[in-house]
Amino acid sequence: MRALWFLMIAVACSACTEASLYSPAAPRKEADRLALTGRVCTEDPNEARFPLRVILLVDQATGLLFSDIDPASTRVDTLRELVQIGVGNPELQIAVVGFAGRPKKLAPTTGNFTRNPGELFNAVTTLSLPENCISADLCRDWPEAIRTARTLIEGDLALSPAGKRVLTQYIVLHIVAGPPVPLTDGAACCSADDIQCQDTNMGPSWGCETQLDAAAVASMKNLVLDKGAAGLRYHTIQLASPNAPAGESDFIQAALQQIAFAGGGTYQRFNDIAGLSLPAVNVLSLRTVLESKLLIASNVNAIPGPDGPELDSDGDGLTDAEELIAGTLPTLRDTDGDGVSDSVEVLSGLDPLLAEIPRACENINLFSDRDLDGLSDCDELLLGTEPTLVDSDGDGLPDRLEVVSSIDYLAADAEADSDGDGVNNGDEIAQHSDPRSTDVRLHLPFGYRYEIEDEGFTTELFAQNPAIITGVNFGVVSGGTTPGLGTLFYNSTDGTLAWQDASDPRPGPKVVVSAGGEFELWSSSFAEIQGDSGKRVFITVDAAELVGRDITEDVRVIFRERQCLTYTIRNIRLVETLELDDGTPAGTNDIRVFFSEMPEGRFRAPGPFRMAQIPITYRPPTERDPPEAILEVLNTEFVRPVLSNDP
Repeated sequence: MRALWFLMIAVACSACTEASLYSPAAPRKEADRLALTGRVCTEDPNEARFPLRVILLVDQATGLLFSDIDPASTRVDTLRELVQIGVGNPELQIAVVGFAGRPKKLAPTTGNFTRNPGELFNAVTTLSLPENCISADLCRDWPEAIRTARTLIEGDLALSPAGKRVLTQYIVLHIVAGPPVPLTDGAACCSADDIQCQDTNMGPSWGCETQLDAAAVASMKNLVLDKGAAGLRYHTIQLASPNAPAGESDFIQAALQQIAFAGGGTYQRFNDIAGLSLPAVNVLSLRTVLESKLLIASNVNAIPGPDGPELDSDGDGLTDAEELIAGTLPTLRDTDGDGVSDSVEVLSGLDPLLAEIPRACENINLFSDRDLDGLSDCDELLLGTEPTLVDSDGDGLPDRLEVVSSIDYLAADAEADSDGDGVNNGDEIAQHSDPRSTDVRLHLPFGYRYEIEDEGFTTELFAQNPAIITGVNFGVVSGGTTPGLGTLFYNSTDGTLAWQDASDPRPGPKVVVSAGGEFELWSSSFAEIQGDSGKRVFITVDAAELVGRDITEDVRVIFRERQCLTYTIRNIRLVETLELDDGTPAGTNDIRVFFSEMPEGRFRAPGPFRMAQIPITYRPPTERDPPEAILEVLNTEFVRPVLSNDP
């Protein structure tokens, strides 16, 4: 199973005195023990609309591009269509750079990227105007164009909070119609002390040019990864002319292929500009695929201790017994109301009974928790963790669970064994045992048990929800649906919707949706006998959100790739909590399930988390609400924090 280091091997039950308690075939009978089951999938970055930053790096040098390759500016029309798609996605921002002698940022006028349609369309139109080279010896500067792209990305990375960076994908679309002038001197690729190499490699060199440009793109990609972003795709497109000097187009091709390879992107060559269509350049869907990293459950109100779970009624990280000793309230997370939870004040050497706003928290919302991990932003600033990341050190363990367990939350130590009991910290946190004490004898009666099946990656069609026809959400898309732009027709007069598949000449039958609910829309070619091989979509309609005018809107249907896990987590212990000061009833247990994702094999990098929260009320000895022995948690119950650039 890929990247699931935390899975525990089931203990044989034949020797257990409580056989029904541990048997996978039998539900829990004890009211204080709970099991969760469900199926959870990684997010497809396109469907989830993760932040996307696109740089159009476009050759604008006068010459064959304008007189021979593309005199009608077909490339500009295609890029305009690409921008049109982009401005409809609230998470996509674009920069447009033209280069001839030197690169010029055409959009945005300020900042690094923009969604402003006026700026973007004006910038793309400007690409239809030829730019003179600085001189016959300085034209179409590839290295400087690559540096410009890097500068834009560096600026954006600097402005993005870490929790947003882990979701952000950068795409560069580098379109070239001729060689760089001048070519890099071959001696530039020799080491400084290799005089013989320098003497024998003097003069223009395609090999050296390619080597340096590819290295610059690889360095850019590494920068993006080192800063914690989701990834970089550097795509190259060659517009070739049959009238170019002999061999030149092939040299350009070889160079652009290596550059694209270094940037994890694709290379395309067009000998006929008519082939440069929107599908050819629409690389927006080529995103970094997310893999599953960790699935872990925790009862926030039951802190693992050396003798079993210990009661923490307010879930602040201090047990009720510890709060009584400290004089703090076990029914209030922040006894003195200064924005710092009681446990963090104790850890930080502050007085949990004296209301004093720490200097580090003076300019933030004291009670915000942007990453939804259970630690306030102020808590995290005092602890040194990242307020926008659930897992600051990238070891797969949520910050709050590491803080409560008193293991290192600033350095990856999931594989360490802090208490020397033969079970590493990661496994102890997952099974809700104490990584600070040799409590192996308690792992059987109190440890959580995970049964997880990795379904691997599945590829399936999905439709992006419409942006203009509000109140409509797409669900299942039939396997026979054509990828591309389908069309949704809304008639406000009769309250109907109709669907037209991308390959059909007209829409299917109208369906009345004015009352809201779940509906099936057929395209015109669909026949019921076709079943899933036909062209149909399923939608959910919120009648209150429907617009009051007729609208026709294109809807993009594309493939998504997700890794899914089917799981059951058993033996989650419930505790008898006190009624809290905020009115939370006595007996309330806050059960949380954390699902960690990671970009393509980067196991050590902090990745996005989705979390599900399941409140359970336990009234000993026999009552529990809900009463089911096994509760199902739906994939849709897992939520991801939505972050802005502002604290």
